Amino acid sequence: MKKKTTASLASKDYLTIGLYTLVQFVIVMTLSMVTVPFLLWLYPYATAFVLFFTCPIYLLIAFKVGKKGTLLIFGAVNGLFYAIMGTIYVLPFTLIGALIGEFILAKTKGYRKLTAQTAAFTIYNLFYGFSNYIMLAISADYYFSTMQIEGILLEAYTKYMITPFWIFISIMALIMAISLGCLFGYHLLRKHFIKAGIISPVN
Repeated sequence: MKKKTTASLASKDYLTIGLYTLVQFVIVMTLSMVTVPFLLWLYPYATAFVLFFTCPIYLLIAFKVGKKGTLLIFGAVNGLFYAIMGTIYVLPFTLIGALIGEFILAKTKGYRKLTAQTAAFTIYNLFYGFSNYIMLAISADYYFSTMQIEGILLEAYTKYMITPFWIFISIMALIMAISLGCLFGYHLLRKHFIKAGIISPVN
């Protein structure tokens, strides 16, 4: 029997969300370290590259749980991880992005719809992925003190993060990466999880 998407989150749902959010956070941290040597030349694409690989994990959570609040808990846990690591400013942005994403899912009743989840996750990641840009605009000194970067890398960061052309490229790259990542994730879910009966068919 198909789950009701309007049901409240149960204990096992919180466990599922927390566990898989931790998995995707580890993936993000690992891939972020891998991209560090290329930031001087490819910074506008680095965030998009990393976030592409979070899409399958998020879709697995979203379709497995299929309930209101999944994205909000996902965003809250992600933000808390960053706060613990010292970049507390990320938390408000993950919460805001998640709340807007939840609004989209509620209005479209799209908790188990690929298009709605892709749109909600894109909005979430625009806030999450560009929290650095927003914080830089609010307080450059605070942002760079938390990032602990200097020298030529600082110059590259500044160029990419304050130039309108590169900001636009970063936004487009992120939107494309999330869209393609969700399609890729959906393919994996259909092939390995839905086919095996672990997840119910997606609308």
